[in-house]
Parts: sequence; structure tokens; C-alpha cells
Amino acid sequence: MSQKRCFPLFALFIFVSSPLLAHSLQDAEKAIQKQENYVQFVDRPAPEFSLADSRGNIVSLTNFQDKVVVLNFIYTRCANACPLHMNLLAEVQDQISDADLQDNVEFITVATDTEDTEGTRTRLQAYVKNFELEPANWHFLYRNETEIAGTTRQIAESYGLRFDPVADGVQAHGVVTHVIDQSGQMRARFHGLKFEPEHLVSYAKVLVKGPDSLSYGVWDKVRHYLENMSISLSS
Repeated sequence: MSQKRCFPLFALFIFVSSPLLAHSLQDAEKAIQKQENYVQFVDRPAPEFSLADSRGNIVSLTNFQDKVVVLNFIYTRCANACPLHMNLLAEVQDQISDADLQDNVEFITVATDTEDTEGTRTRLQAYVKNFELEPANWHFLYRNETEIAGTTRQIAESYGLRFDPVADGVQAHGVVTHVIDQSGQMRARFHGLKFEPEHLVSYAKVLVKGPDSLSYGVWDKVRHYLENMSISLSS
């Protein structure tokens, strides 16, 4: 084996041998922040809400105490950013299941549409099918027929997001994924569509199992390194 190929393997050995342990939530956040450019860590109460699911049942944020909640807002008639956002979160859900965290993490998607409730709920149900989401821990919420059209837009605004109607079937908006801990505190905001799903999953695991669990991420890095090296050597 040439020196050129030996060096990366030696570096990999040093990398794996070095402990990557965080002993506090702040340590874990600093470690993740070094790897993820699109995360903002916060510590404030998540605004409470009560909305209807696709069956008309009222669901509140407080229903998910003792669970980590991954929350996002979408405009179901959006043809660009929102489908990409859901595709990204579908990958997060897959990785949550791979990490055996599905019983500890709940996903909530809130629709900000101001159009008719029946049509919006039909679109929400299509999201579950189109993105092959696991409904057991994913909740799609919207307003009741009796609530004003802007109800969910106001909730989004309480989370720091504006969904402004600019034309028929169009809302101008940003893209943020919120992470809420088991006590109802908002802990992180992953901005945009470029964050790495494994970083959100690593943070969810920290909230579920404690800061030292961040060492789990080492093996993902090793796997990606070996896969990339195998591709490089075979080409």
C-alpha cells in the first residue's frame, strides 16, 4: 500500500480513537454548531397551539410532553420550497427510525393555507402518501372550519415565521425546522433547506439520551469516509 493511501487510514484511526463526548447540552450544541452552518440554538418556551388533525381531532403541543418535537410550517399549495422541505424532513424521519428514536420524537407539520379547510386537509393527506411518511409519529395540523382563515399564519408568526399572501395560491415565506424539547422549550431552529439531516438527528438523540450520546455521530462520519474512499479508489 502506498504512503498516499496509508496516511488517510492512519488519520482515520486517530479520528476514531479520539473520544467525541459532550458532557453538557451546551457542549453538544457547540460540537454540532462546528459541523452545521444552518442551526441556531435557542432556549425559550415554544408558543402553545391547539389545532385540528386530518380527522378533526384537536391536537395541542402540550399533548407531546416528554417527547422531542420536530415542528415545521408549510403552505400546501407551494410548488417549490415546501415540497423540498418535506423531502428533507422525510429523510430526518427515516434516520430517527434508524436510530431507534421513533418512540421519543414526534413530527408536527402545520399548514398555513387560508383557503378552504377540506381542500387543505386533502392536500395534507397527499403529503403523507407522496413523501412516504410514517404517520405513527407525524401529525398534520390545520385550523377548524370555525376559526379565522389566518389562524395558522398567526401561529407561524409567533414562531418567527411570516407566510404572506402575495397572489392567489402563493404565499411568500421562509423555511425553518424547529426542535422542541420534552419540557416545551424551543431548543433549535434549523434554517433553510441545506442543513444535514444527521445533525438534527444527533441533536434529537442528545435531547432524548443525554449529551454523551453525541459520540454516536462518529460512526456515521466513519461510514461516510469509508464510502467516499471506496468510490475514490475504485474510480
